[in-house]
Amino acid sequence: MPNRIRILLLALATTFLTVVAVLVANEWIRRPTVITIAVGPEGTPENRFAAKLAEALRQNHSSVRLTVITSESRTQALNSFTHREADLAIIRTDDRKIPTNARALAVLEQEVLLLISAKRAKMSTLADLQGRKVAVIGRDGRNEAFLRRLLEQYKFDFAKTEIKTHPPGTQMDKLIPAQADLAVLVYPLSRLGVSSDFEFLSNTAKGYTVHALTDAKALQRKLPGIQAETIEAGLLMGSPRIPDEDMETVALQKILVVRRGLAEQHVVELMRALFESGRLLAVENAFATHIEPPDTEKGALIPAHEGANQYVDSEVKTFFDRYSDLIYIGMSVASVVGSMAVALYGTVLRRRRPVASDRTADVIRLGQRIKAAASAEEMNAAEAELEQILNQVLLGLADGTVSPHGMEAFQLAYEHARDALAVGRRP
Repeated sequence: MPNRIRILLLALATTFLTVVAVLVANEWIRRPTVITIAVGPEGTPENRFAAKLAEALRQNHSSVRLTVITSESRTQALNSFTHREADLAIIRTDDRKIPTNARALAVLEQEVLLLISAKRAKMSTLADLQGRKVAVIGRDGRNEAFLRRLLEQYKFDFAKTEIKTHPPGTQMDKLIPAQADLAVLVYPLSRLGVSSDFEFLSNTAKGYTVHALTDAKALQRKLPGIQAETIEAGLLMGSPRIPDEDMETVALQKILVVRRGLAEQHVVELMRALFESGRLLAVENAFATHIEPPDTEKGALIPAHEGANQYVDSEVKTFFDRYSDLIYIGMSVASVVGSMAVALYGTVLRRRRPVASDRTADVIRLGQRIKAAASAEEMNAAEAELEQILNQVLLGLADGTVSPHGMEAFQLAYEHARDALAVGRRP
């Protein structure tokens, strides 16, 4: 194959492979990673928040995309996360079994326990609920389970107390005191100061009482995931002031968690969306209005993911930090491949230096022409060509363009041609 064609083919192959490598690398770098979040039914605050987070990631052209998995219930959503069918979930800290593979990203909401009764009722601890009718407001049975777990800390006789869950939107003035002695709400702390629910209740119920839990700090020590919370005087209503003084109660948190093995860079992207999208993620002043970083201290109920720690501590790893080992290995491999390519190109494209024996065949053919020459003119022409070949070889040997390799064969062929020339000229 001519050298020019080989050069052209190698250049085309190199260009093609380079373009393919660049396109593959670019696709690999730019292709978003798809992760999933399991949440409750459509219309719930958690489901709507997940949809907003997915949209924020898309609009920010993040390297992460979020797919929302809608479950029939919050329990089913948690099970999906536990069985590794989803990458993210929203967990309440009062859950008895928090998945061991859960790592915290952010505190989405703090919800406080409110005990509301008619104005004349009196109580100071949850033990005072015994023997009364209690209405629990909740979308499912989790608020009631939360209350029962708190009551288990006392010598409480559940057989003497009627506890029943009512759906959100149930009018409180219709519940107390007609159907229940007290109503139990698990209410978003961020919504307490802006909600009109308590003003409406005050107008319709003609006065009500929000009871403090004097042993809130003791409950915090007894139950993991439960914390004491102070509700400032007048937070629910300014006139009349409710509560009339600072009061203690208990609270739980709703935490966005991610599975332990999710890559740190993906978690950092999620953290950026959570804390740099502002109120775009808030659900109508009812959920995720004050997103907070997770507890990064050792011994936290749900350990923070390492990517969340990096973001909170402003120690986000760069691309080189994350892939330094791979880059080092890649550079080593590239060096070996480059050396092989250089050797290959050198072998294919290098022009072989002519050797003296390359002209041996020409000299042999001239010797045959000399033997077959029928006239002095043919003899002289063959001799001139023979001398020209000799001069070319000698000049090449002198300037180094011809290798002396095979000089013995060339010399032997030349001597045979000269002998044939001498025989041909004898009279």
